[in-house]
Amino acid sequence: MVENIALLKEVQEFMPTKEAQEEGLALLSKLKLSHIGMQRVAQCKSVELFYVMFIRAMMSKKSHIIIDMPYTIIHNLQEIEKVISNIEILNDSKKNIFILDTLNHKIRYKSYNNLEITSNNSSSSIGLDT
Repeated sequence: MVENIALLKEVQEFMPTKEAQEEGLALLSKLKLSHIGMQRVAQCKSVELFYVMFIRAMMSKKSHIIIDMPYTIIHNLQEIEKVISNIEILNDSKKNIFILDTLNHKIRYKSYNNLEITSNNSSSSIGLDT
């Protein structure tokens, strides 16, 4: 997983492999997930893969991160609070993070006051700005 995370920095910023991997491992360690650093995709749980994808997005120079329907990405996710808490731990660069989901999952975000509901003729969605 560390190689996957580091690849972005290596290619976009020409960062040396060792340095990029150390940065990726440090971010995994913040979530107490350093043990997945040398694992392959097939060895990881869906929530671990979600965090790897999120860390890769964090390492990008882009100022916005959009998470589309986390309940479809993370299998058997019971509560979003732990995920959002971990996102906040990683977001020390203060990127704008948006979580988009369908109205079917609105109840799962009940503890968040900054919920935005949008709707048009073809679909409805909810958004959460962390």
